[in-house]
Amino acid sequence: MMKFLVTGSLGADENDIRAIEALGHEVTLHPDERVPADHPEQYEGMIGNSLLYYTGHEGFTSLRYLQITSAGLDRIPLDWVRERGIKLCNAEGVYSGPMAEWTVMRILELLRRVPQDFRMQLAGEYKRDFKWQELAGKKVFLAGFGAYGREIAKRLRPFGVTLTVFNRSRKEDPNVDEFLPLSELKERLPEADILALAVGLAAETRHLIDTDAFARMKRGALLVNASRGPVVDEAALVTALTDGTLAGAVLDVFETEPLPADSPLWKLENVLLSAHNSYFGNNNHRRMMELVLKNLREYGE
Repeated sequence: MMKFLVTGSLGADENDIRAIEALGHEVTLHPDERVPADHPEQYEGMIGNSLLYYTGHEGFTSLRYLQITSAGLDRIPLDWVRERGIKLCNAEGVYSGPMAEWTVMRILELLRRVPQDFRMQLAGEYKRDFKWQELAGKKVFLAGFGAYGREIAKRLRPFGVTLTVFNRSRKEDPNVDEFLPLSELKERLPEADILALAVGLAAETRHLIDTDAFARMKRGALLVNASRGPVVDEAALVTALTDGTLAGAVLDVFETEPLPADSPLWKLENVLLSAHNSYFGNNNHRRMMELVLKNLREYGE
């Protein structure tokens, strides 16, 4: 039995709390992760997201189990977790389906020039657009191949693309045509029609796509980023979008969130933006609770 702190990031209702308690644990709710927890030394387990990022980890001296409600680990003090031998579980697979749907939707919107045509609709212009493109036959590069990357590959395969994955470790997947090391991404960028980013944020992926990367990209290529904002050098991205290097970009994450009101990205006609919302789906909470309970059962075995 563990004494658990469950933060508001889980969105737990009474049934969820009872399900955790039914496994023999004691639960204390902590709605706001920006507020420090009272007597953090009492908790052996935590289910949350950014509490340690906002308020620090030093007081959690008894912590031995940590379930976070995000897939990324960039808000977790990983060195401290490893040193203490804390069991760490993330939300792998919970949000990957909705994110993959968003990715394919946004790629099609750029290829079919939805932003431009919607502006014509608002202006009451009845005008044919002969610049639409097909997704079939496009060469897609995918950086990263976790749960999100796998779901992208699964959904792109029926469209008849050629998919090359760049990943730290080689994996086999029937929906992928070629696997290459992440270190080879920049060298091969001139071949890509579409570059989709699905990597976590770490020292080696911060500004993975920078001025040099954009200079190597095929003129007229598209960029998709729903991983983490700092994976892309935003200033270099704006330049690539305005000088014609990129035909367009779709972004759900940014180096600074919320995206500042004075960011040039707001006014670029070849950009589609959303407010870090690609992960959302109506079945997320069900998947999250299934994963939380599964991990707790396995930890107790």
